[in-house]
Amino acid sequence: MRRICEDRRIWRTLASVAACLAGACSPQWFVADADREVNALLAEYEHRVIDEWADGIVRPATLPPEPAETETHRETRVVPEPAEPPILVDLATALETAFASSRDFQDARESLYLTGLGYTLTRHNFGPVLNSTVSYLWSDAEDAEGGDSLDADFGVGMPIPTGADVRLDSSVSGTRGDDPGLLRFDEDTFYDALVRVQISQPLLRGGGRLVRYESLTQGERNLVYAVRDFELFREDFAILIANAYFDLVSQKQQLVIVEQDYEAAVFDSERAKALQELDRDQAQQVFLAQRREIEAEDRMLDARTSLELALDDFRILLGLPTSRAIEIADVEPPFKEIRFDPDSAVRCALANRLDLHTERDRLADAQRQVAIARNGLLPDLDLTASYGNDGAGDRFSSAGPDAWQASVGVRLEIPLDRKAERNQYRSSLIGLARTERRVERRHDEVERDVVNRLRELERTQKQIEIQETQIARERRAVAVEEIRFDAGDVDARDLLEARQGLTDSLNSLIDLRVDHFIARLRLRRDLGIFLVNSKGMWQE
Repeated sequence: MRRICEDRRIWRTLASVAACLAGACSPQWFVADADREVNALLAEYEHRVIDEWADGIVRPATLPPEPAETETHRETRVVPEPAEPPILVDLATALETAFASSRDFQDARESLYLTGLGYTLTRHNFGPVLNSTVSYLWSDAEDAEGGDSLDADFGVGMPIPTGADVRLDSSVSGTRGDDPGLLRFDEDTFYDALVRVQISQPLLRGGGRLVRYESLTQGERNLVYAVRDFELFREDFAILIANAYFDLVSQKQQLVIVEQDYEAAVFDSERAKALQELDRDQAQQVFLAQRREIEAEDRMLDARTSLELALDDFRILLGLPTSRAIEIADVEPPFKEIRFDPDSAVRCALANRLDLHTERDRLADAQRQVAIARNGLLPDLDLTASYGNDGAGDRFSSAGPDAWQASVGVRLEIPLDRKAERNQYRSSLIGLARTERRVERRHDEVERDVVNRLRELERTQKQIEIQETQIARERRAVAVEEIRFDAGDVDARDLLEARQGLTDSLNSLIDLRVDHFIARLRLRRDLGIFLVNSKGMWQE
């Protein structure tokens, strides 16, 4: 009776433990556990990939300024404040908001997270993988003896660098024929137990760390690529936000110019009417002034509508609701002349660019695939071995695994059909050749893009100087035409054309300054020296 009670207690304890383990981990626990592991993994690889890359960045050589370099003067435009005080958004605020709440940024971050999440499973499968089951079976039938059984299994397995799979299994079970009731084991219960170690080692095809650990190696490489791609996305996204922000600044400044132009057109129209009443102006001049007033008002309405639409698009880009009132700070893009030595800039780009690092690593991936495909041409020659102990008895204490058993075997597959392996090997060679050409082409494209970006910056810098000179001339021309018009020496057409020329020149200068600032950011990105912090801001 004492033995029966002990057996019942053992099996009920096993059943209780199994039930607790089955319900212990809630869905929230799994989510928190996944976030903990993946966030730690991403932090590790972001430090390994990005920080180490940033520490080794090569800077291009800066050329001395040209002797004829002139200082760029900019005007500050004042925009009347709206009736309701909205949120003031400058460049830093826009970047920080976008990096925190933009939908596109969150999608990119989650894509990186999913890559890390997938890698955690791959890495887990190459470590000790545990499995355990507890099962109970009751059976009965008409004109037959009923029975029940309780089984508990535990195992652990993992691959090793030689390419072998090693596994340890253990099990214990109790079975009886005449059923006395659920989980009630007595003298008629039969017990058995088993402990066994198995190893399967490929000797030819599939052997070695290179082949066996390929999925782990490629999974880690894919995570590195994803970290680099996300960093490149952050750089492009910061430039996108800066471009959208300064486009809004440009539109606001152009709206001020258009509104001033409209006010001047209204003044000219009223003055033309007054001069006509004094017989100093002809009806044709009044018509021209009124037409310019209508055209100026039309441009002003278009500019206001375009600005409102651009503000809505900007809110959506930042991840803000379209009902959120914002005010764009009137800060013009800083102008800084860039003079890099072209050869030095190209060398920096080839050394720093993250996308080039990825292309070179993909070349190593292709070379590894060739080696794996070559290994696949070999025959299968596998060595298997196992050793274990088992035992059985009518008492739980006497069913310990005390009888040993062992086996060793070799299995050879005759390679009579290797068509699929042949095709795979040939495909890997073609893939390697394509990757080599792609790397060479990417190097050429980077060199072309860097040199072309330097040319564009130099052209824009000269255009800004030309436009500033042109604006000074346009201002003098407008002043002269106003004096001559007041004196009656010219008609309204000449004055209107002079003012329109000044308006066009001012708008062109604003666009050029924005283009130069964004081109400067893109050049730094192309050189691999555009480092963005967690709030989206960069350092000059």
